Amino acid sequence: MTTTREQFEQRLAALRDPWVTRRQLEHLAGVTPKTIRNWLQVHPVPEGKTQTGPRSTQLIDKQTAVEWARARLFGDKEGISETPSGPRLAAERRPMTHAPGERWRRVDIARLRGVTSGAIGNLAQTYADHPSHPFPPAEEDRTRDAAAVAAWFAWYDAERPGYSGKRAVPADTARALVGRVAEVAELLRTAVSEGADLTTKSVAARLEVSPDVAARYLSQAAEVVMPDHGLIARRHIPELFPATVRDQMTPLQQRERVKTLLRRRTAPEPVLVVGGTEYFWRQEVETLVTSA
Repeated sequence: MTTTREQFEQRLAALRDPWVTRRQLEHLAGVTPKTIRNWLQVHPVPEGKTQTGPRSTQLIDKQTAVEWARARLFGDKEGISETPSGPRLAAERRPMTHAPGERWRRVDIARLRGVTSGAIGNLAQTYADHPSHPFPPAEEDRTRDAAAVAAWFAWYDAERPGYSGKRAVPADTARALVGRVAEVAELLRTAVSEGADLTTKSVAARLEVSPDVAARYLSQAAEVVMPDHGLIARRHIPELFPATVRDQMTPLQQRERVKTLLRRRTAPEPVLVVGGTEYFWRQEVETLVTSA
């Protein structure tokens, strides 16, 4: 199935790393590893735009990778970018018109921007505590003031902040990744880049700690690392259900619903298993949930 520009931009919105692996590039372009290899043989990435990560994993500068993939998929010219790197979260810059007093749900904002509600959710979370331009907060009914949202996106589209150079790490994230948890986070990043499972037992052996302690470290690191790679744990899938549906379900019913969804022929396969927990590409799960 050919990747559309909309699909490309949606996947890009979930890609936060300043350097990407081949596996992430495959997911972004929606092609097989063989296709990526063939493309690289004909159109190699400049050496100055690559570096070697853990376990000799090749990493590519994100903006270079995005332009390279766009050129392969859509025939766009490489090296010509009129805006800073980072997720555009819209097909094009355009005013978001609204009626006086109108309020929008997250799905309304996503529809107007031409992206998924998950991408809007990620953006709202990232900019919730921005010092000068926080994302407009939602009221109890989960709606936001349309005028405030439109004004915020006008600023966002004009500035595209935070996408030149390495992404700043939020303070709470920086506090989380210290000591042994930081070591486990590096193991996780390597596992994601290689698409390899990571067990509690192997982490315990590597850190020379008990399995219970390793499981705690692994859980703390995963809560930070996996979302940054656009991955979602199986147990968090119910969070993607519409609130009106989720709130009427017991935890057991939510788990059963997840089982039913993942049995579908169109259901995505797990990307990897970490500490016994399956992780999926969030974008693919969002598509599965919204199509149910």
